[in-house]
Amino acid sequence: MSAHASGRTGWTRLNVLLHWAVVLLILAQWIEAEWMETLWDSVTEGEQIGTTGLVLGYTHIVCGTFILAAALVRLLDRFVNGRPPYPASNPSWTMWLSKITHFGLYGIIIVMPALGLAAWWTGNDEFAHWHTRLWDPLLILAGLHILGALAEHFYFRTDSLAKMVPGLSEPRGGGRNDLA
Repeated sequence: MSAHASGRTGWTRLNVLLHWAVVLLILAQWIEAEWMETLWDSVTEGEQIGTTGLVLGYTHIVCGTFILAAALVRLLDRFVNGRPPYPASNPSWTMWLSKITHFGLYGIIIVMPALGLAAWWTGNDEFAHWHTRLWDPLLILAGLHILGALAEHFYFRTDSLAKMVPGLSEPRGGGRNDLA
């Protein structure tokens, strides 16, 4: 279903909730990633591991599984309920950059945990290698996503960011789109 066919002007509450849940879970993964490496080494190389390493290593697996599930549910929600239309006043390149960035983000937040789970279930170092190699592209795309959201709000003066951040007011005039 397209955004225009749905008549949707904002994101569903579920989509907003899952967006911020994924953000928090990715931050948690980034903070405690070394514990997963410790757990991986203990399992694959027979090294000793303490209780903290064991608990935080398994937390990484659980959080990654939740990220994968949340991304899939968000995509389903987008398919069923549509998405808000892109701001008509923006240059067309902004829509294409947004689509490419979101495609990359969704791809990584689905493939990365899937590779991690595959590595865990099979003990395959190659899966683990590619799982960890996706951190840099994920961080680059997340940074681009954040910059785009801030540009939408402060430069283009659209309500795009306000639709995703509960309680944020829409920007007032004076932006680039008012200069035309």
